[in-house]
Amino acid sequence: MSVTNAGSPDAAVSGKIDYAESLRQQLRLGLIVIGVFVGTLALWSVTTTLQGAVAASGQFVVASDVKKVQHPTGGVVGELLVREGQRVKAGDIVLRLDETVVRANHQILTKQLDEFSVRSSRLDAERDGRQTLTLSPDIKARAGEPDVARLIAAETRLFEVRRMSRDGQRAQLRKRVAQLHDEVIGLAAQQGAKERESEIIKIELEGVQELYKRKLIQLTRLSALQREQASLEGQRGQLIANIAQAEGKIAEIELQIIQIDEDQRAEVMKELREIQGREGELVERRTAAQDQLKRIELRAPNSGTVHQLAMHTVGGVLQAGEAAMLIVPGDDDLQLETRVAPGDIDQISPGQIVRVKVQAGNQSTNPELTGTVARVSADTTRDERQGLVYYTVRVEMPRQEFERLAPIRIMAGMQAEAFIETVQRSPIGFLMKPIQTQMGRTFRER
Repeated sequence: MSVTNAGSPDAAVSGKIDYAESLRQQLRLGLIVIGVFVGTLALWSVTTTLQGAVAASGQFVVASDVKKVQHPTGGVVGELLVREGQRVKAGDIVLRLDETVVRANHQILTKQLDEFSVRSSRLDAERDGRQTLTLSPDIKARAGEPDVARLIAAETRLFEVRRMSRDGQRAQLRKRVAQLHDEVIGLAAQQGAKERESEIIKIELEGVQELYKRKLIQLTRLSALQREQASLEGQRGQLIANIAQAEGKIAEIELQIIQIDEDQRAEVMKELREIQGREGELVERRTAAQDQLKRIELRAPNSGTVHQLAMHTVGGVLQAGEAAMLIVPGDDDLQLETRVAPGDIDQISPGQIVRVKVQAGNQSTNPELTGTVARVSADTTRDERQGLVYYTVRVEMPRQEFERLAPIRIMAGMQAEAFIETVQRSPIGFLMKPIQTQMGRTFRER
């Protein structure tokens, strides 16, 4: 029996062979493991689908938005009825402006309109020839007020004075007409007498002419009768002219009587037009003053909590359009308002599922909330301070989702991360997408 020496050359060669074989086996095993891993990874990357998402940060806001309490024209604060953080109900008075100037302006305009209304009633009565004033229903209802009563009394006195003055003028002119009529009658009587006298002279002249032809009387007698006849004809003509002149005066005076009414009517119509023009302007100004009086009291547009109270001092000036305070609705639903980059907005549309991670409390244990995209803004918004351009995306969630965060209570203004689910793709698709995009840009370069 032979024994091989461990230190012999054959033993060394055999050991090297065994080591190499072991190394090859380990290498093959490693390659097999790597191959299986790579194959499994490749199979997984091709057959498995991953959920894509657009990440966006945002904060919770009230679904119906925070309400501003504003005044269109502004004014001086007369009374401040709320404080920061106070709960108010819809319609509660939260601030009252000083109404001194507005009310004084309204009273001045009302007095001017009352004056125009009573004056118009007087002018209408003069135009229509009525004996009394017909007041408007508003003036009648307020006739007991001292200022209105004084206006009515003053215009009534003026109406009576003007009416009596016109009546006096007409009476005087009618009296003059009556006198002229009497004068015409007298002149007509004289004319008749002259005509009869002329007839007598005519008969007498015929007899004298016959006597003169017979040489029974002298020529002087005939000439005297002829002169007398001519004189009578002249006097008769003068009387006719005087009658015509008197009748002309009568017609002229009657026109003057008519002209009194015409002049009065023209004057009244002119004054009425002026009043109506001014009255329309004053009505508009009083309507504006009434609207300002109604807006003296600023009311809460809805129930909620007073926030960012801008006015703290009675006598402070509230600028036109300035927000005196904000009202944060208390019972309204909350939504997550996020900012999405313009490059990602094409992947988002209403109704998409959104996973929300609230950044409050222990974030590692907070459950993910599930919501949906409620609204996507129609255009971008620019944040001038940060220099950002973004789309606003609103995410709504049912109240049951918020209850999952108990005891954490979600409030407006709290921050959260949103993951808006998009298309599902394989892992290889996610890896190849940037490469494909870059290659597409590369091959389009000139």
